[in-house]
Amino acid sequence: WNYHYRMCGINLEEGMHIIITGKPNVYAPSGRLSFVASFVELVGDGALKKQYEELKARLEKQGAFKRKLEIRKYPKVIGVITSKHGEVIHDFLNNLGKYNFKIEFIDSRVEGGEALEDLIFSIKTFKKRTIDCLVVIRGGGAKNAFDIFNNEALIREIIDYPYPVISGLGHHQDETLFAMASDYSVSTPTAAAHLLNSSWDALMLEIKKQEHSVFEKFNTLLNATTHKLETTEANILNIFSMRLREIREEVKHTNFEKFNTLLNATTHKLETTEANILNIFSMRLKEIKEKVIHIKKQINYCNPKKQLKLGYSILRKDNKIIKSIKNISKDDLIDLELLDGIIKSKVYEKKPR
Repeated sequence: WNYHYRMCGINLEEGMHIIITGKPNVYAPSGRLSFVASFVELVGDGALKKQYEELKARLEKQGAFKRKLEIRKYPKVIGVITSKHGEVIHDFLNNLGKYNFKIEFIDSRVEGGEALEDLIFSIKTFKKRTIDCLVVIRGGGAKNAFDIFNNEALIREIIDYPYPVISGLGHHQDETLFAMASDYSVSTPTAAAHLLNSSWDALMLEIKKQEHSVFEKFNTLLNATTHKLETTEANILNIFSMRLREIREEVKHTNFEKFNTLLNATTHKLETTEANILNIFSMRLKEIKEKVIHIKKQINYCNPKKQLKLGYSILRKDNKIIKSIKNISKDDLIDLELLDGIIKSKVYEKKPR
């Protein structure tokens, strides 16, 4: 009883109105009937409000609401505490983005005095695991349904917690002390899911922007190259036209005796012009070829399979790329893609660095 009494966070005084939760017990040898209490809670809005304000002031003085951990970018492993019954867990999971989150779930009661031990046990369990974030959620309800989240023992479990804590405790008017002590407080399970999605959503938006930028630059370069080719073609035709006009003018002003000399000179000029034209065209083609090769290298640089030629490999599980040994477990079936094929393997042991 002493343990349960301390967990309740109430100093019992004569004349208090309380609700006691427990069970009867009969001592067989004497037939004595006793009542074994497991939880005590105050009755009346005035008493609850007073207890709330006193605990809030004490926790504020101790700095319990100041420390806030940030959720790291692109979280993967999420610890979730809530009841497996009802729509809360489904709302949360349905609103998580398709970012291959790994959800570690503990079923816990989230209402009434009986929920206290469940919640504390679940929070302590996740403290021993490696996760990126802890999410404690429940749906809406009457005001007194949230009283358990003003319990001092429960609140102290998340003070200085090693991982960011998100509380999504439903629609309620007065913020619970548990929510105030959490690193992030949202009103619904859906909002908690959106918070976890935020860095991933921003990343996907940036990828789409970069993708659009790459194609836009490629189209710009392609249009510029096409224009240069058209300009080069026009210049070649213009040079030919000018040389032909020059030849016609020279033929008009010369006699047939000098025609052979003029013909030889003209032939030489045509050969020289042809060489110049070919040289210009060759230079332009070389420039275009170098730019196309550069674009091809940029595009191929983003191809992960290029690394296979260098001796690297791609590890997949269930057709999903594995980047860390945290994402696989013993006896998992995995595919190892090499340059010339795929090796199907089974995990027998993990050795972290």
